[in-house]
Amino acid sequence: MSISKVPAVHASRAKLSPSTLGKTAKAMLPFYRRVAASRPYSLRWAKAVRRGDLDTMIAMLHPYVPRFAIDGIATNGIGYFVDFPISGNQPPYTNATSIRPGQTQFTFSAAIHRQIANAIIPLYTEIAANKPFRDYLVQAINASNQALVSRLVRSLVPTHRLKTVRIAQSGITLGFRYPSSRYVYHNEFFQVRLY
Repeated sequence: MSISKVPAVHASRAKLSPSTLGKTAKAMLPFYRRVAASRPYSLRWAKAVRRGDLDTMIAMLHPYVPRFAIDGIATNGIGYFVDFPISGNQPPYTNATSIRPGQTQFTFSAAIHRQIANAIIPLYTEIAANKPFRDYLVQAINASNQALVSRLVRSLVPTHRLKTVRIAQSGITLGFRYPSSRYVYHNEFFQVRLY
C-alpha cells in the first residue's frame, strides 16, 4: 500500500498522536496473543470480567502488560478497559473490549474474545511495528476520514465477523458479531475527553 497525505473529510477537535496509538497497541499485543493462544487463560479472564474481579484481572494482565505501563484497569461485567498514561496533563488513552452498556449484564464470552484476539493481532502488530502505516492511520483518524480508516483496518482484519469500523473519541471502534451471541463486541482505542 502506498502512503500519502490523507485528505480531510471533517476537522477533528482532539488530535491523536501516532506515538500514543503505537505504544498502546504494542503494550496490549502480548495480552491478546495470550488470549488467542490459551483457552484456559481466556476462560479465566472472561469469568473475571463477568464477576467484576479486578484482582484476578490485574494478576492475569501483569505478566503481559507490566503494572508500571498502565494507568488503570476497569470492568463493567460486560467488558474491560485498560488505561495508558499520556505525557502532559491529558486523560489516559484506553484500549477495551466490551459489549455496549444497557444491552445485557454479566455477559462476556471467552470464545468470542479469543476469536476477536486472533482477528486483531495482525492490525495491532502493524500499528506497533510499522511507522508509515501507523502515521497514515492516525492521519486518517485525525482527519475524520471514515472510509480510509475502514479500508486500512479491514485490510488487516479481513474476517466477515467484523461488522463495523468507526472513528470515535480520538480512536477507532471495531464492532464484531458472532453467531453464538446476539451482542456486538467492540474492540476499541479511545480517549475520554471531559470538555
